[in-house]
Amino acid sequence: MTRPIYEIARDIMRDPSLDRTSRNTAGPYLSAMLTLAQPSDMYFNERASDISRYALGNLKTWRGATARALKAELRAAL
Repeated sequence: MTRPIYEIARDIMRDPSLDRTSRNTAGPYLSAMLTLAQPSDMYFNERASDISRYALGNLKTWRGATARALKAELRAAL
């Protein structure tokens, strides 16, 4: 069982290695993800799975062991 999406998003946002570019581009998606638990949840008219994919696309410049682990966990949750 994977963790809820909001827990993964919270950990991403709290990570000090999250670079400014990723924080600015993925920030709106991560904020939305804080209200979502599973991929089938809806945030207005968007599925949580779509929002999570958008966030992953904007987190490409985020590097490091923590980044790899959290992005992999988010992919697994989808």
